[in-house]
Amino acid sequence: MVGKILEPEIKSLIEARNFTALREVFRDWPPADVAEVIVDLPEDEQVIIFRVLPHALAADVFEYLDFDAQQKLLRAMAHEQVVGILNEMAPDDRTALLEELPSAAARQLIRLLTPEERRIATALLGYPEDSVGRLMTPDFIAVHEEWTVQHVLDYVREHGRDSETLNFVYVVDDRGKLIDDVRMREFLL
Repeated sequence: MVGKILEPEIKSLIEARNFTALREVFRDWPPADVAEVIVDLPEDEQVIIFRVLPHALAADVFEYLDFDAQQKLLRAMAHEQVVGILNEMAPDDRTALLEELPSAAARQLIRLLTPEERRIATALLGYPEDSVGRLMTPDFIAVHEEWTVQHVLDYVREHGRDSETLNFVYVVDDRGKLIDDVRMREFLL
């Protein structure tokens, strides 16, 4: 809705090549709203918007696009843009994209990942199709049962930005085996 109202302004900024102002327009928008605006624009303008967005926001926006839109954008983007977006995407969303692509295209994109992201991607893709393993995210908070509430909260503050979800904190033993899951609110209340 907001995107339709601002679409003329966005197109005007693109035509004027005022990329600083364009970046500013999208700075505080939720990724889903940016994605809604982008899908209605011509492909070349979509690429321009992705170029001005910070990598993390661009990756979040990319995750909201349907597979066809993602494929078109990947073909139209510069190599550096593709690398930035793929490395910033949530692992489970990146897996969903890669498993939809032909295997040769998926292998080519996997080679663009950093060694750590490549390790995560190949691990998730190693699970059978339609299995929970392939759908899961490896970005979660795991703590040990002997930790105090304060220790857990300090750990969450330090590592929470890397976690895709903070609804649950997973309690694991020394081998990493799940013992329990605890709602975050239980630590806070």
